[in-house]
Formats: sequence, structure tokens, C-alpha cells
Amino acid sequence: MDDRDKGLTHLFVRDLDEIPLPLRGEWRRAPRGGTAMRASRLLLGIGALAAVVAIALIVGFQLNERQSSVAGPSSSPSPRDTAIPVLDPRASATPTASHTPAATVATDIFNDDFGFAFREPQDRLTFRAESSQTRGADFSIGGFAVSADGRRMVYWTEGATEAAGAPQELRVVSAGDPTHSQTLVTLKSGQMGGGIVWSNDAGGVMFAVIDLNPVPGPPGSSAAAASIHTVDVGGTSLFSTDRVIYRSQQGGVVLQPVAWDRPAGVLAFGETGEGGFMFSYDVTHFSGSDVTTTRANVPVQITMSSVSASSDAKYVVGIDLTAQGFTYWPLQTMSGAGHHPPESKYGMTGAVWRPGTHEIGFVGPSNQFWLCDVDHETPLGCGRTAFSGLPDGAGTRAFRADGSAVVLTVGPSGPTTTYLLVRIGTDAKSRSGDRVTFQDNGNLVSSVRFR
Repeated sequence: MDDRDKGLTHLFVRDLDEIPLPLRGEWRRAPRGGTAMRASRLLLGIGALAAVVAIALIVGFQLNERQSSVAGPSSSPSPRDTAIPVLDPRASATPTASHTPAATVATDIFNDDFGFAFREPQDRLTFRAESSQTRGADFSIGGFAVSADGRRMVYWTEGATEAAGAPQELRVVSAGDPTHSQTLVTLKSGQMGGGIVWSNDAGGVMFAVIDLNPVPGPPGSSAAAASIHTVDVGGTSLFSTDRVIYRSQQGGVVLQPVAWDRPAGVLAFGETGEGGFMFSYDVTHFSGSDVTTTRANVPVQITMSSVSASSDAKYVVGIDLTAQGFTYWPLQTMSGAGHHPPESKYGMTGAVWRPGTHEIGFVGPSNQFWLCDVDHETPLGCGRTAFSGLPDGAGTRAFRADGSAVVLTVGPSGPTTTYLLVRIGTDAKSRSGDRVTFQDNGNLVSSVRFR
């Protein structure tokens, strides 16, 4: 028997011994037939019985209370039953609890200074304010890219325009005034526009061009299958006109722009083909009029469509199917297979750069939303939880252009997709984790800023 149980039993016995009953001899000397004596004995018996019952109840309550305290951990709520975030100790040296103990549904999360860009069927792109279902601008596009601040968009006119005698054009437009566009580049006959990215200072655009009918020729000739170009977009010009940076002489290769650190004179792009994996990561350095491109083989299976750069073009992230998670690396060198922090295994549902930071946002353990700051990676990880309480299967889609909120997908895609807009607090007044759900029949691809 446990020592505490023995003590309680002793207390019970001791209290029974201390019940004040009359001496046996005095009790037996009382007259048998006296009414007063019979009443006295009845009262004494009732009192003793009441005392025994009271003590038994007290002891039983104390034993039950102690047993409940021992059994408590087995009945603790699971991570999904509590608002307190559950962190993976292996993934963070200094785990940070969620800023929100209990998520709140709040429609004031919508901010109509910002909006969403949706890719529609038949290669249409539309805008709408965050709180509205009403579409604004409508573009027929062959590809597009939104600047890091969300204020401008560059896009290809529809690729089929050449069939009608109109060559494809690269145009730039303001999200706040989408009715006025400026043509940056007009392609030649037999060419089609490829991927596009903005430079980190929003002063230029890097884009790919695909030759639909390349003519075989010697290395360095203009008869290439694909090429990488840059063009200035207003302001002080680094290159005054469309400039060819690199030409691929291999048929079937697709060149995909990754990032352009324009002030530093460095850009990067990937080479891909059938299957969609990046098999070469190429870095170009500019020194005056000299242009040098270094090609590096990619030793792992990184999907080209998942590759993106931080808004300052210092780091790149991609989904690595070999490691079953995300990997990141510096713009100027891939460093082998890149970095795989412990949290990266949770990044298969989307790993997106938070604007203005070196933080990668993704859905992590226990259905929490994590931010991995690559500037502070340690052997134990680089992540912290921003908020918790996400539904199963949630995926990361896009950050608001200023990084103050994130859009997540909820459930399977279909004719109508359910999205979750969640606040990421930056001060005591903005609760991280507050959220609102909305639906749309378009494919949300980016955040834009109207004003």
C-alpha cells in the first residue's frame, strides 16, 4: 500500500477511536426500562453513526482526488483539441509559442488596399479586392509576374495572337490603374514568351523567349531553342533595351528565370525539360559589358515550377522530391543540394517566401503555420510557429504583398476553392492567427496592391 494511503487509513481508524462514547460500566448500570436512558442511547448511536459516515466521505474524497491527479496525463487533450500550439523540439532550438491562444474569425482581416490575382480558364487573369467577389481588370495572358511590392504586373499578351497576325508582346501595367499598359518588348515571328521575374529593385524584368522553329546552327548563333533576356522598366536603366543574356543550343530545353539582383549585377535561371525537373542551375554575372554564365548540375529532383526567390533576390527555395520537403540556397550558388532544415519535411504543401524577409512560410507539424528564417538556421532548425489550429490538408498559396497575412488553401481543389486568409501579427494590436474563410471559382495565384 502506498504510504499516503496508509496515512489516510490511520487517520480513519484514529478518528473512530476518538468518538466520545460513555464508559462500558456506566452504560450497563443504567436502568433497563427507563425512557430517558433509551432516548440517550438512541441519540448516542445516531451520533456515532453520523461521525463514521462523515469521516468515510472525507477520506474517500481525498483518495479519489489523489487518484485523479495521477491519471490526469492520459486524459490530456490532443493537439487538435487544444488551442495551445504543440512544437516539435527537434525542429527548433528556441521554439516560440503561437501569438494566438485561440484563433478568432474576424472579417476585419480583409484590407482592400490589397487584392488577389486569379488565373481563370482560357488563360484569363483577373483582379478583385480582398473583401469583394466582383472582378476588376481582365487580361488575356500567356504568362505574368507581379512585382515584389504588388503594385505592378508584367505579362505576355495571349500566345495565340500570332495566328491572327499580331506578334506576342510583353507589357507592364499598374494594379491600381490596369486600363493603361506599356509595351516593353515585341517578339519576332516564330517566337513565344516564356517565364518572367521582376528584378529585386522593380527596375527591370528578366524573361525567357522560346523559338518555335529553331534552325540548327553553330554555337553562339542566333538559331537557339530558348534564350534569357532582360529589359529595363522605367527609372535609371542598366540596360537601355531588350538584351539577350544566354542562349541554349539544345532543343527541347526550357529556360526558366529565377531571380535578378539588379544592383549587384547577378541573375539566375534554371534549365528544365520533360518531367518538369530542374537539371541545371545557371548563374550570370555582369561586369561592365562582360557577361559570364556558370552552369551547375542539380543533383536532386527539384520541381522547376516550385522554385522562387526572396523579394531581395538573395535566396532561392524549391520543393525537393528527393528529400520530400523544401530546400533553399543562396542566389549565387546552389551549394550542392542546398539546405534542408529539420522542418523542411513539412513543406510539400507549399513553401513561399514572406515579402520583405528571409522567412519561408509553410504548414508544419500539428497543423501549425511555420516561418523558417534562413538567416537564423541552427542544427535544430530555423522555424517558429506563427499560428495554429489549421484544418487537415491546408496548403500555402501566397502572402499578402506586405507580408501581414497569408492565404492558405483548404480542402481539395474543385470548381470552387476554399481559401483561408490569416493575419500574421506584427504588434500587440494585430492578433496573429485571426482568420476569415472565403471561396472563389478562380485559381488564386498572387496578391496585388491597389494603393
